[in-house]
Amino acid sequence: MTPSLTAKAQTGAGCGCKTEVVGIAVGIAAGGAALGIGAYYAIHHGHSLNGCVVTGPGGLELQNQGDEQTYALIGETAAIKPGEHFRVSGKKEKTNAGAPRQFLVEKLAKDYGSCALAPGAR
Repeated sequence: MTPSLTAKAQTGAGCGCKTEVVGIAVGIAAGGAALGIGAYYAIHHGHSLNGCVVTGPGGLELQNQGDEQTYALIGETAAIKPGEHFRVSGKKEKTNAGAPRQFLVEKLAKDYGSCALAPGAR
């Protein structure tokens, strides 16, 4: 071998090793970021409902856009008004068969203003 070829073989020059290492590092970082964003979304949006609030037979109800189900709202509902579009955070309560679905409101996450539906419309 000539001295210049020997030097290249020993240092790894010309094999693209640094480029491969950088590519792997970028891939790992992107995967970690995607995982972090997914976890954040699951924690902060996994226990919320988003929809229009109406007055039902037992009080306030939210017609959820996500699963198109209606939930009776219980808990922190003082600031929630019928005819408004809200996102509320909390948790779905387990109910007996035949009983209406309930959502325990822990926090009013966002008020989007008036609904397209008339208040009380079903």
